[in-house]
Amino acid sequence: MKSFLVGLTTLSISLFSSLAEAEEADHPLVSRYGDAEIYQQREAHYTESYVALSQLKDDETIDKLAVIGKQTLHVYTLGGSRSPLEVAENYKQAVDKLGGKVLLYCHTEDPCGLDFSRRLLKPVWISSAASSFSDFSQSSDGYQFISAKVGPEASPTYLQWIIKEEYSDTLEIAQIITEPESLLLGQVTVDTNAIRQSNESSPTSISKKEDDSGQDHPLISRYQGSAITHYFQTEFAEVRLATGVVDENDKVPHLNLKGKSTLIGYAASKDQSTLQVFENYLDALKKSGFEILFQCEHRSCGDEQIQHLWSGSSQSGRFGNAITTSTYANDDYRMLTAKKEIGNKEVYLSVYIYKGGAIDEVEIVHDIVEPTQMTTDRVSINTEYLEDSLAREGKVVLHGLNFDTGKAELLSSSQQALDVIVAYLESAPEQQFYVVGHTDTRGDHALNMQLSKDRAESIRGALVEQGVTADRLMAAGVGAMAPVSTNGSDDGRAKNRRVELVLH
Repeated sequence: MKSFLVGLTTLSISLFSSLAEAEEADHPLVSRYGDAEIYQQREAHYTESYVALSQLKDDETIDKLAVIGKQTLHVYTLGGSRSPLEVAENYKQAVDKLGGKVLLYCHTEDPCGLDFSRRLLKPVWISSAASSFSDFSQSSDGYQFISAKVGPEASPTYLQWIIKEEYSDTLEIAQIITEPESLLLGQVTVDTNAIRQSNESSPTSISKKEDDSGQDHPLISRYQGSAITHYFQTEFAEVRLATGVVDENDKVPHLNLKGKSTLIGYAASKDQSTLQVFENYLDALKKSGFEILFQCEHRSCGDEQIQHLWSGSSQSGRFGNAITTSTYANDDYRMLTAKKEIGNKEVYLSVYIYKGGAIDEVEIVHDIVEPTQMTTDRVSINTEYLEDSLAREGKVVLHGLNFDTGKAELLSSSQQALDVIVAYLESAPEQQFYVVGHTDTRGDHALNMQLSKDRAESIRGALVEQGVTADRLMAAGVGAMAPVSTNGSDDGRAKNRRVELVLH
């Protein structure tokens, strides 16, 4: 190992002992060439990269080795009269003196092939940071590419350099180093004792973390070191959890679950990889006895899985800014759906993990569902309540009329309230009314407008079916445009979701 390090001093540059010694520091193994300047510097732990083993072949593929470890990217700019060939020969010489092996060397006279670096870098976490090298191709003038390995054969370190002439007097150098690194587990914990051992519909308590003001669900912790960016909980909602990939009709197989819903978004540091985060969740859930119903990574998830999963739902915007919902097949995106029976109830969850680029934090979402029956007897109405409210305000909220989340069909539990409303209307046969639907601000505005109108029409139709004269009632929907409380809290949104009877 001593000779491995000493050999690198043959480069006309000095070594740094640690990346932490300076804000912009070279890798401790290989430093910059001459007076080159760092343009970009990124690293990520335990992530997958590719090492090129061949030039572009006739079938437009590249032989490449998938390697997992700590990835470090440096992009340098080098002014002056140095040529790409001179820089490449220095790096090749260093590899040789280290006892390493050059795996692939191609250049202008022996090209790598059209769009070589785009094909190599596109599926890798560094692609956005090294985007200026995407035009490195057979048609480029003045370029060099080297891939090599050094160190023990059992756990080698891989090095790759892309060297290109950006302008007549400026070179760009991309250096990608992959070092062996073991997966660090134990960054997520699961506590199944936190779930109530009964079918009670009362809310599960939320445990407050001591490290910041955010709140984790008591069932599953945040990934260690991450911070809450988004929090939404409702006692009863209809939630979709993916159980398959996007099909040719842009549909996603999924579970439709009704119950208490908790959605929490987190941001982990940018030096973490989605692979490391994903493996920690997978390990913690399996150890706790969860059944993994579905998992996918990158291309296997399909294009825009989250958007297609919630397409057509009034809750299509429920993720808010918690995670990027336009995830494409080549994005650094992973997810899983799992369930476990705890005592006499089941709990379901999906975990979504996304990283947009080398400079971005890792976005994580917990979507947890505890199936319950909706409580429908919390608010009741009677004819005195209707008469008094209409006399004082000219309108009244029709409590006890229940709908599934995002749906306009009245549930059977609404019959008692309908009977009371019909009795009142029969006692005031000369009066005419508007039936007006309202929503909260979550979801698409146009969908909310339609949903509020459809719910009002559904109530009007039910009243007409029970004998109320049709021309006494006119249905309308105003969406979220007439709130009675703030839409910034669960309680406020619950008050805003209502149907009113308004005197004509």
